[in-house]
Amino acid sequence: MSSGDSSNRRFERIDLRARVQVSSIDPERDPRTGATSYRDTDELCATLSRGGAFIHSADPPAPGRRLLLQLHLPGGESVEAVARVAWTRVPLGATREGGVGVEFVAASGEAQGAIDRFLASARATAAPES
Repeated sequence: MSSGDSSNRRFERIDLRARVQVSSIDPERDPRTGATSYRDTDELCATLSRGGAFIHSADPPAPGRRLLLQLHLPGGESVEAVARVAWTRVPLGATREGGVGVEFVAASGEAQGAIDRFLASARATAAPES
């Protein structure tokens, strides 16, 4: 389980190492050239909750950006969701990885069900035995 302070969080987070494909929904503009582009990268999901995730990224998109995520859960299940970047963490050399905290804003019932099943299974596995 994630060891961070969860007192102000709506949903419990779990640690996870899963591949996630991140695509931008809205075009992005390169600040140097002014060229328009769309993001399409493979990243690593580090934590997951019912409401969102933290995704490692060396080039985090700005808060407010809408993203299409294809999350590849352990066990082979893949889910797709639309997310909004809630906050970014800029990388600091070797001391801190960069990334984004995203909030799920649209996921099918099937996708949300897959996330809920995965989280329940992870919590059950991490629960101490009596």
